[in-house]
Amino acid sequence: MAFYILTDAACDLSKEYVDRQKDFYVFPMNYTIDNEEKTFYPYDGSPALKELYDKMRDGLVPTTAQINLNDYLDVFTRLTAEGHEVVYLCFSSGLSGTYQTAVLARSMVLEQNPAARLYVVDTLCAAAGQGLLVHFALKKRDEEGLNAEQLAAWVADNRQHAIHWFTVDKLDYLYRGGRVSRSTAVVGDMLRIKPVMNVNYEGKLIAQEKVAGRKRSLKTMAEKYEEFADRALWNTVFIAHGDCAEDAEYLSEKVREINPNVQITPLRIGAIIGSHTGPGIMTLFFWSQKAR
Repeated sequence: MAFYILTDAACDLSKEYVDRQKDFYVFPMNYTIDNEEKTFYPYDGSPALKELYDKMRDGLVPTTAQINLNDYLDVFTRLTAEGHEVVYLCFSSGLSGTYQTAVLARSMVLEQNPAARLYVVDTLCAAAGQGLLVHFALKKRDEEGLNAEQLAAWVADNRQHAIHWFTVDKLDYLYRGGRVSRSTAVVGDMLRIKPVMNVNYEGKLIAQEKVAGRKRSLKTMAEKYEEFADRALWNTVFIAHGDCAEDAEYLSEKVREINPNVQITPLRIGAIIGSHTGPGIMTLFFWSQKAR
């Protein structure tokens, strides 16, 4: 029997990355824009993501939905009935109710199949920070041979070391999502103030610094990498952007100046995260020896 690692589309891993993995599944997630519901799966280069960001620039406001209980039940039930071990690494409970739904689904599966080796872990991560944690979890399974119980414990013990830094182009999108006040968004955008934010130990978005100008915010993120990255693992970096490829390359250059040997995985901020942050979001993810 196999050992499956599951996650969800909030991880922002690319379809190319996902397709390279064995015994790995990503739950699609839905969003709605312009009264049309769409399904987002790891980005495959299709124009749908560009269209989403363009519509947001035009003033449309998308909404996102949690994964349906029945979707969890279908996958959990099928895999455990076949005798597979399963670990689901879920989008942060600090940003979504998805984790609670997954826990409910797990309890329902165990009622019917008490012997099922099914674990649901709150990553307390989002976007490609969640993807980075999944990346290391896959390595733990495939290269070190951890079983499902061991891996679930490892993720719970180490999730605080997946570090997220990001900035946005316009604060208005964070205002719409309830992350900043209306006055902060208006004044900040007028003065070109760019927040440099991270994800805290509760898996919530927290503004850490306010800097003037886009380039300064990107440099500040690179400085955070130099300050906090675990030197044993700092060659692994994920950089993801929301339809701003030139800024992603600028940030990548700044990181390479700090560590010429770094291996950067370029990704796109997908529809689930991007619906709440807007186009222009820039993110940097790396492993830190120090927990959040």
